Order: sequence, then C-alpha cells, then structure tokens
Amino acid sequence: MVFYPVTFLLLLLTFVVQEFIPGIPMAQYATLFLPPVFFFAASVAVPFPVMLMLAFVTGFLWDARYVPGVFEPVGKTAHSLISGSGNLPELDMAGGGFGFGLSILLFGLLGIFLQGVRPLFKRGRLELPVLLVGFTTFAWLLSEYLVMTFLRGSLHFPPMVWTKMVTDTLLAMLASPLIFLFLYSLAGLSRYEIKYEGLRYSFDGR
Repeated sequence: MVFYPVTFLLLLLTFVVQEFIPGIPMAQYATLFLPPVFFFAASVAVPFPVMLMLAFVTGFLWDARYVPGVFEPVGKTAHSLISGSGNLPELDMAGGGFGFGLSILLFGLLGIFLQGVRPLFKRGRLELPVLLVGFTTFAWLLSEYLVMTFLRGSLHFPPMVWTKMVTDTLLAMLASPLIFLFLYSLAGLSRYEIKYEGLRYSFDGR
C-alpha cells in the first residue's frame, strides 16, 4: 500500500525540515516541532500497529537528535523545550540528561489517545482532531519539562516556560490542519481507506 511508506518517508523528511525552522524571539523562542506534530496528525490516519511503528521511529530519532547527553547541558540542545527558550540561563540544567527512549513511550501513549478520532478524520471532520493535536503537543512538552525538572531536583515553572509551551502548542494547531488535509488528499490519491470497525467485529464474534 502506497500510503504507509509515503507517510514514513514524510516523517523522516520532517526531521530534515526541523533543522531549518527558527524560533520566534518575541514568543520565548516558540518553535514549530514538526516531527511530533506530523506524528500526532498521522496517528489519526493510520491503524494501531502502524501508529506504534511511527511512534518508535519518531521517538527514537527525536531522542537521538535532540536529547542531551549525560554531561551535556540542555541549553546546548537545538530544539528541546528548554533550549528553545534561547538565552534563558535560569532554564538550563547543567549536566542531567534523561533516559534515551522516553520519547518513544510518550509518543506511543499519546498516539493511542489520538486513535479514537480516526472516524472523524475519515469523514473529513478536522475540528476535534486539530484540538487533540494541540492537547497532545502540550502534554508532550509538559512531560518533557517535568522529567527535566525532576532530574534537576526542583519543580520550577517560571512564566516564560508556560508562555513557550502555549505558543508552541498554538503553532502546532496552526500547522496541523495543513498536515491533515495533505494526509487526507494522499489517502484519496492512493485509494487508502481508513477502517476502524475492527474492535466492534471482534467483540461481536464476527
């Protein structure tokens, strides 16, 4: 089926594009995190096993590229939630990277949450999926920051962190309709049909 390999290729391409997406200085260096947003949008369009594969690829590549090492300050990482704040030294964590693979778990759990609105995507109704992409983006950013502050040993939430998380979420919600429409068009061109009645049939014994 053409839809699945093209989706994986597009996911890989988002990591390349991410390198050229600048932050917005006036909004605490808010950044569009394109690979996670694309994954959240694709989770609405693909079946559960494919979603798990996308979660693994997204989380693995994200951690490999952006998670700081054990002795590397978070502020040196190009696109993490904290480093995206630019010159905000009070948000840096000197020497405290978090476990590799955590993003895989987070993306998998959030992808399961998004699987519930696949019927709406099939009918072309994007209102609730867009809102849920915003919710999952905020949940992912908040989880990342909570893990970092937990390892630092102090749960500190300066106002600029909340501002950045909100603006990052708004950017994700602005970009998600375009991604949804692209995936919807790709599904039509490749004659891909979303099937979501599998659980009902299994419970009915048919």
